[in-house]
Amino acid sequence: MTTKIPTTGWAADVVDFLSRNIPRDDREEGWNDMALTAYQIGCEALVALGQADETNWGAIPRKNARLPLELPRWDDLCVSVLRLAAQQRLLFCRLPDGSVPLATGHWVIRQIGAPPPPPPNIAAANGLGPAFATTEVLSILRALGLLVEGRWTEIAETVFWRDWPGEWEMDFTSDPRFSAAVEQALATIPADIRTEMDKLLNITDAQVTAAVQRSAAALEESRATYGPNANIASSSDTPERARSSLEFVSRLELDWLFFRRWRLTDGWLTPKDAGKALEIFHDDLAVAMRCAVIKRLYPNLPFAAAR
Repeated sequence: MTTKIPTTGWAADVVDFLSRNIPRDDREEGWNDMALTAYQIGCEALVALGQADETNWGAIPRKNARLPLELPRWDDLCVSVLRLAAQQRLLFCRLPDGSVPLATGHWVIRQIGAPPPPPPNIAAANGLGPAFATTEVLSILRALGLLVEGRWTEIAETVFWRDWPGEWEMDFTSDPRFSAAVEQALATIPADIRTEMDKLLNITDAQVTAAVQRSAAALEESRATYGPNANIASSSDTPERARSSLEFVSRLELDWLFFRRWRLTDGWLTPKDAGKALEIFHDDLAVAMRCAVIKRLYPNLPFAAAR
């Protein structure tokens, strides 16, 4: 069973898969991310792989495209492929017994006369559950080293931690490898990361007051624009609501800090190494690590460790 990342041969396969499965833009020559996570990350991956230039709606093919001398991170590209495959309904995770999850409560809605869903063609292995994938996806999973002889490999497990399928009913935060990574992150936190955390979590009374004032000013502007009798849904913030909003933004910024600068296999990334990482947002593993680390570092700020 594969336990090591394949060294060569997978980058071109990733480019081919992404370029054929991200939606094409009807008006422009390129790929439209449609403001959907899987497509956005896929476009980012094509840019990082030297195949495209970023636009405000996706990406366009780059003239004389070629792979960079230093490829983006393998694990990040694996996530981009898995998310796109799931988004395009080319990969379906199944329940532990191989059955299809019930989509609507305890009822399954199926077209009359439609054939039953195909059985899993990927067997549960190494902590991962069964799945069904199209021939195209099976090929790219094998190229990336995530699949061998119809079974998930050892290196596939922690890749799936980053976008954990609910069908498999498991919790990676109880895994000893996750606990060890928490301790490593706490012991090796870089000074610039800790400074950024302190800054994000230092919500002052002055910031709260400023937020309340901005809210009140926006309300007055709406009344001036639409008239004093207009039915304006929002009201000005109270200090409590303003602080809660600032705390929410703080958690989001902390998540992005982990999205950009932390990976399970390497811990904290240097700024140089972070340049080879994709900004994989909605990363379940990074968010769980943020919660665990912040809970230990800032025990008196419980809001910061919430999901």
